[in-house]
Amino acid sequence: MTFVIFDTEYTSWKGCQEHGWTGNQKKEIVQISALKVSDNLEVVAEYNALCKPFINPVLSDYFINLTHITNEQLQEQGISFAEAFKKFAEFAGNDICYSHGWGADYFHKSDGEIVEENLRLQNISSSHDLIYRNIAPVFKHLYTENHIDVKSQSSGQIAEILGIKHNMENLGLNPHNSFYDVYSILEGLKYFYPRSLEVLNFFENNMANQEFLQSIPPL
Repeated sequence: MTFVIFDTEYTSWKGCQEHGWTGNQKKEIVQISALKVSDNLEVVAEYNALCKPFINPVLSDYFINLTHITNEQLQEQGISFAEAFKKFAEFAGNDICYSHGWGADYFHKSDGEIVEENLRLQNISSSHDLIYRNIAPVFKHLYTENHIDVKSQSSGQIAEILGIKHNMENLGLNPHNSFYDVYSILEGLKYFYPRSLEVLNFFENNMANQEFLQSIPPL
């Protein structure tokens, strides 16, 4: 059994998190990263792509400072979102694709919604419907079981919260780089392994169970 952990970075500007993306501001994917992971949490394959936005092709200073991705990098390494998505879909295959959205439920598509929004923005049709899940409720459940008080987190903060940020140093990256963030999620799953996979599988197999739903602590 394998599954996919993925994360995206998309165009943003100062204040958009608080006030929303307005006018010509769109959530255009700039980076998409993914890991294909085995059931013993070994990385089987990696995927990492920079995408050139087409509505707002020049990255904002806010985005550059947040992600450390530059306009120069995009020009040198960037590909179209259409090409990046095609490769990502081939990479994912029929595996469940987990991303992280704190505050949403397990069946929320999380970053999958961003991917689908970009497909609509560019009128790209896809014959391959990817299976999206939100891994954040799994972490919430694990934190509750282990009496770890976490009010909120982003995917890139997981390793730091659990005191295992040193495991990420070899990447030479920072949170809000999606390649860093997918490894942060993986390190969190490893921290709680094997219980993390037990909970992950339990969520997938029991989300139609209303009694189970009611037993999950609210996010």
